[in-house]
Amino acid sequence: MGWIHEPVTAARARSAAAIGAGALAFALPLVGLLSLLLRSQLDPQIENYRVHFCVFGLAGGIAFGLGFAAGEAAELRGDARVLLLSLAFMATGGFMLLHSIGTHQVLFTHQHAGFKVAISVGLLVSAVFACGSAFVDLRPDLAPWLIRNRGYLRASILVSMAGWFAWTVADLPPLGGPNSEAARGSLLAVFAVVGSIVYAVSAARYWQIFRHDRNLLPAAVTACFVLLAEAMIGVALTGERAWHASWWEWHGLIVSAYLIIGVAARREWREERFRHLYLPTTRERRQDVSVLFGDLVGFTTYSERAAPAQVAALLDAYWSIAAPLLTRRYGGQIEKFIGDGIVATFNGRDDQPDHALRAAQAALALQRELARLAIEHPDWPQMRIGVNSGEAVLRELGGEGHVAYPLVGDTVNTGARLESLAPPGGVLIGAETFDQLPDGAVVEERQALRVKGKHDVVNAYVLLALP
Repeated sequence: MGWIHEPVTAARARSAAAIGAGALAFALPLVGLLSLLLRSQLDPQIENYRVHFCVFGLAGGIAFGLGFAAGEAAELRGDARVLLLSLAFMATGGFMLLHSIGTHQVLFTHQHAGFKVAISVGLLVSAVFACGSAFVDLRPDLAPWLIRNRGYLRASILVSMAGWFAWTVADLPPLGGPNSEAARGSLLAVFAVVGSIVYAVSAARYWQIFRHDRNLLPAAVTACFVLLAEAMIGVALTGERAWHASWWEWHGLIVSAYLIIGVAARREWREERFRHLYLPTTRERRQDVSVLFGDLVGFTTYSERAAPAQVAALLDAYWSIAAPLLTRRYGGQIEKFIGDGIVATFNGRDDQPDHALRAAQAALALQRELARLAIEHPDWPQMRIGVNSGEAVLRELGGEGHVAYPLVGDTVNTGARLESLAPPGGVLIGAETFDQLPDGAVVEERQALRVKGKHDVVNAYVLLALP
């Protein structure tokens, strides 16, 4: 019966690893404290411009890349917490890159104050997004707005980096030179006080999340924020002592913070590396969506008489047209290909209020493209498409090895049944989809359809054209 205790043992091991990472995060700054107290013995000057440029350029690139990867996961699942975390990582990494670019005697012969304080600026910008990620679950109504405006939020990071670079190179006040107020300790101290408080509050909140769900990733984020708070204090304390060992150490704390996140994310299942940070509403929520089902009529008969290579060429041709059309042109998400069938959803991230129109437009456009393909291959089977709109439940299913986020409910089931009743080469839409289309849609009504598995009849419409 030893197998019964195996999951418990694994959970305890993960919990111990997380606590150990947190203890390490708190212990590392003690080295810096000793170096500050024993400057002459433990704080030698280590002045190497090229090493500084390479190390922090690489670290900044890693942090920025980690933020980009987290942003991809956030966009895929529509998760606002991971989105805000990705912006925090991108801000720190981006401004660390600016700090590296401004390394004296590498790309610039003149020292610019803005490059010297760029890390502190980036950490302060990052703290805003970090705090937002820690508390976004308290405002569920805010999450959809953040997802809808994710492009603008990412652009704000790039714009702030470009603005700081231009301001720095132009030596505009208060960045008037290496000895300006911006390069001295007073401004760094203000940044440190504000930033460290925000990071500490955010870390406390993530610690609560970890205690509720003892996984490594929330603990890693907690440790990361503790290290970043300590780094801000360290940069302020050692700002006047550039190139000393303690100055390098506070830079190293930032690198360690993102290495912890990177290692923790690496240990997660590759399909959903940031799953343990998702909001509860990402794991399960009710949502108005439109679903599109497509299927090839007579595909089994065609496959019986055609060679396997011909069948593969047919499917490749169809799906090569369908995939970019549905996703790039109309913003849908392909859930899966099932042999000769395709399933796509619209508004899966709650950022497409016009999802019914998008789905209907995509269905008509797909039939037009496939009609052109049929001219070259008249023996290929036609596709029939069903579209339906309404409420569905998105729920996380699975675990380590495979995780899926399917939409389930009557809306989805009815959409599949409408597809089976659609005419070859045509589009059959449900009544709720039709109700959301603009005036002028050309349809042929199909009343009182008997749908397999449903007791009540349904009304549907063959969609011919849209205004």
